[in-house]
Amino acid sequence: MTQTSTNLLRDLSNLDGPSGYETAVSAYVAEQLRDIGTVSYDNLGSVICELEGNADGPRVMLAGHTDEIGFLVSQVTEQGYLKISPLGGWWDQVLLAQTMKVLTRKGSLIGVVASKPPHLLGDEERNKVVRKSDMHLDIGARDRDHATTELGVRPGDPVVPVCECTPMANPDMLMGKAWDDRVGVAIVIETLQQFAGTDHPNTIFGVGTAQEEVGLRGAQTAVQTISPDVALVLETAICGDVPGIKDEEAQVKLGGGPPIYVLEG
Repeated sequence: MTQTSTNLLRDLSNLDGPSGYETAVSAYVAEQLRDIGTVSYDNLGSVICELEGNADGPRVMLAGHTDEIGFLVSQVTEQGYLKISPLGGWWDQVLLAQTMKVLTRKGSLIGVVASKPPHLLGDEERNKVVRKSDMHLDIGARDRDHATTELGVRPGDPVVPVCECTPMANPDMLMGKAWDDRVGVAIVIETLQQFAGTDHPNTIFGVGTAQEEVGLRGAQTAVQTISPDVALVLETAICGDVPGIKDEEAQVKLGGGPPIYVLEG
């Protein structure tokens, strides 16, 4: 992996863009592609870069989604804790003690998903999964008035996990958030950058689609906007070379090349 690619992945991973709040990610994509093609947005917020070729060839759409799974503040309790509702799929078991960031109109607030001390758990509680609906996000507020009036928290504010992109022991391995699908977005950016200034017969559309995690919404509106002849969707896949996953469940191996899925319409 080149340093340029590493920097691109790091920047994209560190941006906050839960479904419906992808503005920062879309703006970054637009900035990377503004000088090589015509950048526009559809009405849902998907960012589109059109790169014309030297012939009236097929219209090719390359798409990666800009959003990530996150949460919304659904309630501020009297004690100042936040109840949160998921944007996209979350497994309850991974949430307790997670550090989260609330994106308010006054700026970002750091919090942690509160966890009941194990000393106070009975046998039944120890052996069951705590559900998201029973969890609270602690942002250090004294009470509801402090959280809402002074800190600026409102129901509907987006919440994202805090996980800064960091190289692992193998520098080609990066740990971070939102790889689904900032990896795909990075490939869209680098592909268009490589095609810029070259002779090709296609009209290429690089697209960062919005709101994929809540129903593939941006993909639908982008296709209606572009009307491509062919679409290549650049997504992540389940990696099968970790303990507990059988070959028949996931054949993808890290470093083993890209998996290809074909859908005929």
